[in-house]
Amino acid sequence: MPDRRHTPRPNPDHRRSDADRLERSDRSDRPAARSHHKKPPLRIQPTTLWEYPSQDYGDSHQGIPGYKGATPSYIIWNLLQRYTEPGELVVDPCCGSGTTLDVARDLGRRALGYDVHPKRKDIFRVDARKLPPELTGKVDFVFIDPPYSTHLDYGDDPRDLGKLSARSGEYYPAMRDVFVEILRVLKPGRAMGLYVSDSYEHRSGKGTFHPIGFELFRIMLDIGFEPIDIVSVVRHNRTLEMGNYRKAAEEGNYFLRGFNYLFIMRKPSPPRPTH
Repeated sequence: MPDRRHTPRPNPDHRRSDADRLERSDRSDRPAARSHHKKPPLRIQPTTLWEYPSQDYGDSHQGIPGYKGATPSYIIWNLLQRYTEPGELVVDPCCGSGTTLDVARDLGRRALGYDVHPKRKDIFRVDARKLPPELTGKVDFVFIDPPYSTHLDYGDDPRDLGKLSARSGEYYPAMRDVFVEILRVLKPGRAMGLYVSDSYEHRSGKGTFHPIGFELFRIMLDIGFEPIDIVSVVRHNRTLEMGNYRKAAEEGNYFLRGFNYLFIMRKPSPPRPTH
């Protein structure tokens, strides 16, 4: 199957069943996106440096407006254009505000979202480390934007990956369990995308850097994923432009996070039989 997909056309004729009713939603239910500038048209990102000036594309939001830690929707759009076809099944184990669900449905893909803090009725309350057993070998693409250790408080559920510290090391075994589940549910030869950032903790004049991206990449290789590519995604976080944050970073001689990793990986296909 070719890696690049060039036709962002929904598939309105794709048949629906009772089982996939929750995998679809009406786009008209989403609020209109607010923008102070004209958004450029979406296009396939041709290099390993991605940038788009808005959280959303088009005239409506993807995901819940204002949700902290939401993935820019153009990233998911690009991945689904390259690695899926209309009608195929996309899964997001850390679905957050549902951005993956909305983008997938815009493109005529079926979608299932899971999270321990579901914010919408079409997101199921499931731990990313224990995805439904019936998904084994049935998923065409997985996208995941997990918590980056303890930087955000998503809620009270003790299974929340955002409660696990990279400093103490407990975060990494939990993420390994997540990747094992992703490997299980993917069809052989199909891809997944991990969107993640490193972490820098600056406390009382002393900072600690945690190379979360490299550590998670190593874990994915260790459990059997094959690398397709690594993309750097420019962050447009408002704090990057705030004078007090920039001044503190300059005076403290540390760096604000200016990019995220996008690791694109593949579940290996079984070896061809030899005759």
